[in-house]
Amino acid sequence: MRRLLGLVLFVTMAAFGKDSAPHRDYVPDEKTAERIAEAVLVAQFGQERVSAQSPLHAASMSKDQWLVQGTPRDKDGHPQVGGGFGVWVNKHTGCVSVMERMK
Repeated sequence: MRRLLGLVLFVTMAAFGKDSAPHRDYVPDEKTAERIAEAVLVAQFGQERVSAQSPLHAASMSKDQWLVQGTPRDKDGHPQVGGGFGVWVNKHTGCVSVMERMK
């Protein structure tokens, strides 16, 4: 009886200890990354500052990260290089890291 109980306990622990199949990425595409970044940026800096750097553009930087960047403009409204928002978005978890001024 003890052996049977031990065997049942072992099989149960082995079955529940296995990793399940990996889930789909929470941030599967550029559009999703851009929406997440926009929500975070608006909450942190306000709609006016985010709109001034719209549109936001996402690029896949690795198998794990999206980089979403704003488009800063000069006083005449022309796009300029550098100095805009940058948001790193983890493809697997959706976690973000915000940089106010990218170079």
